[in-house]
Amino acid sequence: MKKLLLSFKIVALMALALPSLAQEGEDLFELSLEELMDIDIYSVSKKAESLFEAPLSSSTLTKEEIYNAGATSIPEALRLMPGLIVREMTNGSYDVHLRGFDNINRYGDGTSSANQITLVMIDGRPVFNYNLGGTNWEALPVDLIDVERIEVVRGPSAPLYGPNAVAGVINIITKNIDQEGAVVNTNIAAGTDNTTVGGLRLGYKFNEKLSAQVSGNFQLRDRQDNEVFLYGIDNYGTPTSDEFETAVDRKGVNLMLDYAVAEDFNIGLQTGLQRAEVVKPFSQNNTTPFSISIYESEYVNLTFNKSGLAGRFSYTTGFDNLNKGGQQVLLQYDYSIIDANLEYNWNISDKFSLRPGFSYQSAAYNNEDYVDITQGTIGVFQGEQTVENIAGSLMADIELTEKLRLVAGGRVDKFNSPDEAYFSYQFAATYDINDANLIRVVVSKSNSGSFIGPNFLDVQLPAANLYYQGDQTLDLFQIQMYELGYRTKLSSKFELNVELFRQEAKNTNALVAEFPQAPYILGGDYFVYQNMPAESVQNGLTISANYVANTKFQLKPFLTFQKTETDNVASSQTFLGLDNLSNVENDQTPSVYGGFYLNYKATDKLTVNLNPYYTGEQNQYSFYNSALGNPATTVGEIDSRLILNAKVNYKLSNKFDIYVNGRNLLNQEKSEFLGTDRTSMMLMAGLRANL
Repeated sequence: MKKLLLSFKIVALMALALPSLAQEGEDLFELSLEELMDIDIYSVSKKAESLFEAPLSSSTLTKEEIYNAGATSIPEALRLMPGLIVREMTNGSYDVHLRGFDNINRYGDGTSSANQITLVMIDGRPVFNYNLGGTNWEALPVDLIDVERIEVVRGPSAPLYGPNAVAGVINIITKNIDQEGAVVNTNIAAGTDNTTVGGLRLGYKFNEKLSAQVSGNFQLRDRQDNEVFLYGIDNYGTPTSDEFETAVDRKGVNLMLDYAVAEDFNIGLQTGLQRAEVVKPFSQNNTTPFSISIYESEYVNLTFNKSGLAGRFSYTTGFDNLNKGGQQVLLQYDYSIIDANLEYNWNISDKFSLRPGFSYQSAAYNNEDYVDITQGTIGVFQGEQTVENIAGSLMADIELTEKLRLVAGGRVDKFNSPDEAYFSYQFAATYDINDANLIRVVVSKSNSGSFIGPNFLDVQLPAANLYYQGDQTLDLFQIQMYELGYRTKLSSKFELNVELFRQEAKNTNALVAEFPQAPYILGGDYFVYQNMPAESVQNGLTISANYVANTKFQLKPFLTFQKTETDNVASSQTFLGLDNLSNVENDQTPSVYGGFYLNYKATDKLTVNLNPYYTGEQNQYSFYNSALGNPATTVGEIDSRLILNAKVNYKLSNKFDIYVNGRNLLNQEKSEFLGTDRTSMMLMAGLRANL
């Protein structure tokens, strides 16, 4: 924490000194704060509006900010935004949480610690894993070469985007072609640890109606740690093979078409595929937290917008192997996902609008091609299993007065498993005190979706007398939030945003020991998914600011403080039930985290960027350091960490840039996640071309 405060003090001094140095050149105050910073956001209410006026807690990260900061992947770029906890597990593999609620039950493998409650989308299309929940960031088909901006909505948002938007939404908006003719963008960089990342985008706008673009991206990264954490020695040691040498090997290709049939009628088509192989903590095993996961997928997404009527249909098919090399219980399966929605924006007047909507979603997972009981290989579920839901929603947006705006919405989702309907809602109000001050109030509740694993788990190991079972009647996880926000423009160059939030979470689930039931053998070890009694309350404060001294200097600091307390946490369990229920502080979520973005254009050709990111100390829990009798191992104690990143960019011409990029320049060789790599400094050099 002291290091973070010191960094802020240094930057504050630079903020006072650098603008005066820059003024020696041209007139640097020719652009106002509004012209430099009046950024629109779409994801808050599904229509373009000023970020300052948006009723929900939200942020936008532009492609220019991402490039200036030197982020090498989409999840790393999220370290530039308020309210996001981004931990690197191996070189290029990240865990991303929105405000927290990490592993409320305090035990489980990597799947329990991973974020399962934030909805990630690409242009409004969910990219979500419906087996266990969450997003596999390495499996995204797009990369930074495709990104126009990233929009984040903090807080429950299911009425807008459906289940799984429990903690909020991360919407990745891809680039369009604005001018007729050809467009060529490329960016490639290479550095230490055999790290190479790059992308190429080719586009052509044939006329005012039709445009097409194709893009490709790749990342190849070695691990930065020569050792892995080994359960047997309770420490890091040499792996038995070199299979964990490569951290990330991913590739993606995308094709995007856009056709304007008429002035108020637009059709879009996107399709693509990707393959990724990544080392990260995911599946529990007997030697190390690490597993090698393989993701392959193809998608097609069709959208249209006609006079306020908007529709989308997407189909994704793919293959996952979540534990490459697993011999007995296979985590391999094929899947297909259908996602469709239809909405109508009904503008009753210039101050009152309604948006009714209908949605359908189906996710089918099948492991029949990989399971052969006669050969001793079984799957975690049997055959093909499907989760689906049908939903209806209604959003209302009304300006009661020139100063007071109300936004309210509700959504009902009917699931097949559990066979129940869930209601989510959102009420938000903004009050413009004057042109420079705005107050927000939000009350909302959202639930997660239904996942294949907890519903249909069915692992039978008679030889070991060991059985695991799912439950199709589990209550779905939910968060209730109360939020108060204040935005102010303290001057024409300085904007401040403050948000207080309280979130209440319940209906977690986990595998719990029980008496075996038929057809399972009495005396065997029998585990079944159950809802846990744990309930969490989080109180937090996020402060962010945007200071633009002139066209050459910008500073965006942000910091979140939070405390999460959980009641009824079980410290142990037997087949007689959960034991030792207690009330604890959920210290797996850091109590403080944040950073800043500082960009200084020293000359017309030279730009320098500094963007540190800080997370406070935290404790992480798993089967390893609880159920196996090691409750106090140091591997679960994660130290605070200040990651200092910097980039220097030199513009060779209007079309070509070269740059050097440093990540973790303080070279703090520490793990950020339970039993993962002690990541170190990385240096890169690269070239960007815009033709």
